[in-house]
Amino acid sequence: MSRRRRSSPCSRSQTEAGGIGLYVHIPFCLSKCAYCDFASVPLESAGGLETARRYLDALKVELDLRAASGEFLDAQVDTVYVGGGTPTVLPAEWLADLLARIGQRFALVEGAEVTVEANPGTASAQKVGALLAAGVNRISLGIQSFSDPTLRTLGRLHTAAQAEEAIAAARAAGCVNLSLDLIYAVPGQSLAEWEAALARAVAASPEHISAYGLSVEAGTPLAEAIGEGGIAAPDEDEYARMYDAARRGLPQAGYRHYEISNFAREGLECRHNRRYWADDEYLGLGASAHSYRGGIRWNNLGDPGVYMVWLERGVLPVARAERLSAEERVGEMLMLGLRRAEGVAESEVEARCGLAPRAVFGREIEELCDRGLLIAADGALRIPPERWLVSNEALAQFVG
Repeated sequence: MSRRRRSSPCSRSQTEAGGIGLYVHIPFCLSKCAYCDFASVPLESAGGLETARRYLDALKVELDLRAASGEFLDAQVDTVYVGGGTPTVLPAEWLADLLARIGQRFALVEGAEVTVEANPGTASAQKVGALLAAGVNRISLGIQSFSDPTLRTLGRLHTAAQAEEAIAAARAAGCVNLSLDLIYAVPGQSLAEWEAALARAVAASPEHISAYGLSVEAGTPLAEAIGEGGIAAPDEDEYARMYDAARRGLPQAGYRHYEISNFAREGLECRHNRRYWADDEYLGLGASAHSYRGGIRWNNLGDPGVYMVWLERGVLPVARAERLSAEERVGEMLMLGLRRAEGVAESEVEARCGLAPRAVFGREIEELCDRGLLIAADGALRIPPERWLVSNEALAQFVG
C-alpha cells in the first residue's frame, strides 16, 4: 500500500446534498433458503405473527427515538427500502401502518422512492395493491429462477409458475416500477437455462433486473451439501459465461448496465441502492440494520429477540459504531463507487474527504490502470465493463 497522509475525517454532511435513505429490516420469511446467510428467520419458528407484531412495535420505538435524535431531527428522507427476509409474509395492513409511522416521523421528499421486497407466494394482487395504496411505488420481486429444478436447489418454496403469477399479480395491482431478482451459476444450472431465464425476465418487461452470481456461503445448507459431495460446486468458467450472457443480452433488450449486478430502463435505476454506492447517508432500522451519518457508521444487534428486549427498555440496540478517518472514507468511496458504470469523480472524493484519491492510493491506482483493471479519464476512475467480472481484484485494493 502507498504511504497515506494523515488528515481529519470528512466533514461534509450528506444533508447538504439532499435527503437521506431509510432502510427497514423485516427479518421474517416463510423458510430459510439453502443458500441464504442473510439476517432472517422463518416466521413460524420465530413465534409466528405474535412475535412479528412485537418486532414491529420495537421497530416503531427505534423509529421514534431516531427521528427525535439530534442526528436525524431535521432529516428529510428521499428513499425508503423495506427488505428482509420477506416483508410480505406480514399482513399488508401492518406494513402500511409502519409506512404511515415513517411518514409521521420523517419528512418524505416529494417523489420519494419507496420499495418493498416480496417473494412469489406472498405477493397477491390484493396485497400489492394495499401496499401501493399505502405509498409504495416500487416492488422488488425475488424470482431467482424460472426453473423448478434450480428453485429446488436454492431451497425456494415457490415454483416457476408461481413466479409468473406473482409478476402478473403485481402488474394487475397497478405496479409500474417492478424489479426482478435472478440468480445464476447455481449448481446444475446450464447456460441455456440461464439464457432462457433472462429471456423470460425480459418478456415480463420489468423496469429493473438484478442478476446475481451465486455466492456459496459457509454454514449454509447449500455449502454443506457441496462439501459433502452431494451437489457439484458452481463452475467458474460457466459462471463467467452466464455473467457475459447477462452483460450482453440485457442491454440489447433496453436495460442499461448501471452497476455490476444491476440493469434498468433509463431513469429507473434503484435510487436507494445508488445511495450506498455513492457513499451517501442512510438510517437503518431493525435487527442487524446498518446506518451511516455524520461520518459515523453503526450497526444494530443482529438477534431479533435481543433487539426487541433493548427497545422495550427504551434503549437503542447499537452493537458497534465507528468514526472513519478521511483515508478510510476515500477507500470506501472508491470501493463502493467503482461498482457503478460511471465510476468515481476524483474531484468529488477530494471535495468530500479533503484528500485526493491519488494522495491515498496513488500506487494502487497506477498499477490497476497498467493492468487494465481501471481507467482514468476525464477526471474520473472507473472499471471497464469487460472487467467487471473480476472487479473484486480492483475493489480489494481500496479496503484497509
